[in-house]
Amino acid sequence: MFESGKHTARTLIALTFTDGRTETVSVRLGLTAKLHDALNNGDAFLDVVNAADKQYFVAKSGILKVELVEVPKASQMNLQRRATDRDRFDPWDVLGVAQGADGETIRQAYHAKIRAYHPDRLAGLDLPREMKDYATAMVVRINLAYEQIST
Repeated sequence: MFESGKHTARTLIALTFTDGRTETVSVRLGLTAKLHDALNNGDAFLDVVNAADKQYFVAKSGILKVELVEVPKASQMNLQRRATDRDRFDPWDVLGVAQGADGETIRQAYHAKIRAYHPDRLAGLDLPREMKDYATAMVVRINLAYEQIST
């Protein structure tokens, strides 16, 4: 019943409880990685994680409604297109430096952002695929910002 493992699939859902409360949580899926199976298996509880990253168990008997939450995908192509649109893309803001900052400050800010968002750094964490996709897209955005400023 209590399995541990780094490679458990999760999906984001909105739970409506019998008392009227609603909460958005990430639910652990079983080996089939299907929400239907997690909801209809013999377990009395769902293994969930809330927005504050707190893990707890919810009694299935107290759930009135379950809705799948669609997380928007961060596409690299979308961010690349936005990055080349100079009217909306501010490379200084992306790197978090003041306009006209010296080369060393820009380089340090670039390296700090890359360290924070690099997908290899996040690969070992139990994060949803969407977050890893977002990190990959942000690396593209950071690289484009650095390329625009440093040339």
